[in-house]
Amino acid sequence: MAKKVKNKIGRPKKGQTQINRTVVLDLAWEIIQKVGFSEFRLALLAEALKIRTPSLYNHVNDTDDIFYEMKKRSLVLLGDSLEVSLRNFEKNSKPIYQFLGAYREFAKQYPHMYPLTIVSTENDPELKTLGDRILQLCMDAFLFVQLDKETVHRIRIIRSLVHGFISLEQEGGFGRKESVEESFLKLTESLETGKLW
Repeated sequence: MAKKVKNKIGRPKKGQTQINRTVVLDLAWEIIQKVGFSEFRLALLAEALKIRTPSLYNHVNDTDDIFYEMKKRSLVLLGDSLEVSLRNFEKNSKPIYQFLGAYREFAKQYPHMYPLTIVSTENDPELKTLGDRILQLCMDAFLFVQLDKETVHRIRIIRSLVHGFISLEQEGGFGRKESVEESFLKLTESLETGKLW
C-alpha cells in the first residue's frame, strides 16, 4: 500500500497563500502591531504562517532583518501621512496644525512603530532618503526656506516638544480634566508663533 504523501513544511497546502518575503513581512507587521517588539518572536510568526521556524529563513535573515524592514515601512507610512496632511489641509486651517496633527495621529495609530521613526537616519543611506523626505515635509509645513544651522535647532525643538507631548499622552500623563486637545492646539500655536504662552 502506497504511503500518503504529506505536504512539506514551508510549502503551502492546496488553496493556501504562497509564502514569500512580502507575505512574511506583512504578517510580522500585524503581529508587532498587536504584541510590540519586545514580545515578538520568530516562533510566533512561524506559527501564524503554519510553518516551522527554520522555514522563515527562506524569506528573512533574522529578527534584525524584520525590524529593519519595519523601520522602513514606518518611515514611508509616516511620510505618506504627513504629505497627505499638507496636500489636503483646509484653506481656513493652518498647515502646521494639520502637519503636527497627522504626526500625532500616526503615533496613536501605530504606537509600536512610532519609536522607529524618531531615531536618526543620517548614517544609513537607504533610511536617510526616507528621513530626509520627512524633514523636507516639516520644513514645508513651517515654511523654512533652507536647512541652515538655525533651522536645525528649530526642528530639534519642534521634535522635542511634540515627541514629549506624544510620550506623555501615550503613558497616561495627562490626568487632569482640562482638554488634552486644547493643550495640543496651544502647543501647535506656540510652535507657529514662537511663543510658549
